Order: sequence, then structure tokens, then C-alpha cells
Amino acid sequence: MTSPATPSPGRAPSPDNERAATVPRSRKTAVLTITAALIALTPAVAAVAVRSDDTPASGTPAASAAGPAAPEPGAEQAAADTKARLAAESIVDIPVRFTVQNVNRTLASCPVDGKTYQVSGHLTAPKAVLDGGAGPRTVTLYEHGIAAGEWYWRLDAPGYHHAEELAKKGHASLTIDRIGYGASDKPDGFGSCIGGQADIAHQIVEQLRAGSYRTEQEGRAPVAFNKVMLAGQSNGGQVSQIEAYSFQDVDGLVLMDWTDLGLTPQANARFFSSLQTCLRGGSAVDGASGPGGYAYYDMGTEEFKAGNFHDSDPGVVALSAPHQNRHPCGDMASQLGSVLVDLRHLKDIKVPVLFLYGEKDARVQGGAEHRALFTGSSDTQLIEIPEAGHYMGMARNAPQVHASLADWLTKHQSG
Repeated sequence: MTSPATPSPGRAPSPDNERAATVPRSRKTAVLTITAALIALTPAVAAVAVRSDDTPASGTPAASAAGPAAPEPGAEQAAADTKARLAAESIVDIPVRFTVQNVNRTLASCPVDGKTYQVSGHLTAPKAVLDGGAGPRTVTLYEHGIAAGEWYWRLDAPGYHHAEELAKKGHASLTIDRIGYGASDKPDGFGSCIGGQADIAHQIVEQLRAGSYRTEQEGRAPVAFNKVMLAGQSNGGQVSQIEAYSFQDVDGLVLMDWTDLGLTPQANARFFSSLQTCLRGGSAVDGASGPGGYAYYDMGTEEFKAGNFHDSDPGVVALSAPHQNRHPCGDMASQLGSVLVDLRHLKDIKVPVLFLYGEKDARVQGGAEHRALFTGSSDTQLIEIPEAGHYMGMARNAPQVHASLADWLTKHQSG
């Protein structure tokens, strides 16, 4: 694939306290085009009642429905406990940053702003893996879903911090906030899209192999990795598979809670509700300031809990709920158009693929049917986690998620 000329570095959009009520015509046209594609794929959802970002369906006040829950008491202590636990387990947890360009050279065409941004994350691994000299090293890059962030892989609860649990089993993990999320830079929400997110994943893969990223821990130099696995949860799975078939540069692929044609009526209802917010121009990323063009996928804490959790410890749910965040409207608007591209190109993925699904996922079904589309890979495996919901890593059976993935990584990192 021929890459376009490298765009000139740019700066993130300046803060904007109030976004206009309407989307510029070109952006609105793009969103409407994707809406038509969604209706064509799932006509039954066209009748779903929709609402704006500030008008909850339940009739409860907007302030209580639109935003996330308040931070759980004890969250700071939980974070301190995690840090102490990692140190006691000889696990290195390094803040890292990647300089990336928001371009889209993938097969899933969609518009991006072409600017330069910083992606923040953490490299978490057994100390022996990073300090082991010049020997082979493997790392897994994790892409979170549209309603999550890096926090999904780093929840401060014993047994539910994904990167910690994988490190205890000998594996290195890179967890990030995608642009538009958490600690990473935030473009205008209509300047991001699924294909662009996949291109950024590709750039991070290249930097992991070259050791050209930046560490933010004194005395700790970046490490170059011989093998890079790519894992994605929810629509992070779509980002990951687009990266894999567009660039053919990863050594293995893990898809968690994502199928192209298996979204449930609940997922489609949430999609249409959130899409209406985007058609109105979206909100500022934090609700008051910063770039505009963002929306919640779930309207309020109760929808967030009902859609993502099943058979989860109440304490885990309570720690997770305050992390609910808005997502870039451009990511949502490009998602369904990218499904049509996926259906043509999933067969081009040649590397081993692991499919992980929660048995009680309220949002995604049809894992076996999705696996069947990967005809180009001679090595695919599907595992269903009993009683787990969409956030299967937050279910009581999370240890099975960690063990299954660690076993698969061990099998494939030396092949």
C-alpha cells in the first residue's frame, strides 16, 4: 500500500466552551450517510426512539442522567494499593507517550484532521522481561472500546487490573487512551474516525518495534519489541481488525466483545440515541470546555451499568462507573461504513486470531459467525466466558479471561 505524503505537524484544536447547535454541512452529510448504511444493515432499529445528549428517556433531570457517577470513595487509596501491589510483584509500570499523526491510510476510508497528537498510555510488564537484555520480546497493544478508555485495562481492583494480571503470567502489555479519550490529546470530535484510529494503532506498532516512543520514567529507556500482538475490546476490536488487514504488520490479533453483524437491539438503540447528539453538533469533550463534537454512548450511569456488566462484583461496578466518558462523534459516524469494508477484507487477515466473548453480553452476539469470516487465517480460536457481560474483564469470571488470553499469547509469542 502506498502511503500519502506526511502531513505537516499541527496543534490540537483550541478549547471551545460552547459548540454551535448544528453540524457543518459536510460533517452532517457524512453522519447521515452512515445512518443510511445502518438502516440498510438493521432496518428494525429505525423505529428506535432517540433523544438528545441532555434529554434522558426516563424523564429524570439531565444532570443526573447524562454524566458519569461521582468518584467512588476510596478510589485514591485503591490506586495507591495497585501501585504497591505492582512493586511487590516486580512488575514495571511505565508511563509512555507516542507522537502520532491523525491520518487515515487504511482501507476503511473516513475523514480525519491530519494533525499531530500525543497518545498517552502505560507499558506494564514483568521487570525481567524489560530488563532481560537483547533477547526476544513480545508486547500486546490494547485498544479500548467507544464507551471506555485505558482505565478498562487498569481498574484499581485486585484481580481486575488486566495489565497486572497478564504481567503476573509473564506478558507485557501496552494500554493506551485513544485520541479523544482520557489522558491523550483530544481533537475536534468530528476530526477523528475509526480508520484514523486504526492508522494511529499502526503508527504505535511501528514505534514499539523500533523503540522510538517516549518513556516518562527517569532512567527507563524505551524497549524495542520483536513481536507485537494487537487486541481490541468492543469497537476497539473493529479498530484492531482494520489495522490488521490494512497494514499486515502484527503477529497476532485478539478480538474481545466485537462482531461486525452481531450488535443487539440494545446496542443499536444506544447507537441511534447517541447519533442524535452528534447530529446536533455534539457536546464539549468534558461537557463544559475543550473541543466539541463528543457524545455519550450510554445516557447515564444506569444505562452504562445495564449495558456493560453482568455477574460483576458491586464494588467493581462502583469503581468503573465514574470512568464513563464521551466519545468522538466521528468515530461513531464512521463505524457502520467501516463494517461494510470489514466484510470484504477480514479474509485478508493471515495471522492467528483469538476471539473472546462474554456469554451474557447484552450488546454483541454471533461470535462464531464472526470467526467464520476470517477465512485467510489457519489459526483461529473462540472462547466464551460463562456468565460474563460486555465488560467481561469486569465479571467475576475475569480470571478465566486472563488465563485464556495468557495461554494463547504464550503459545504464539515464540512461534
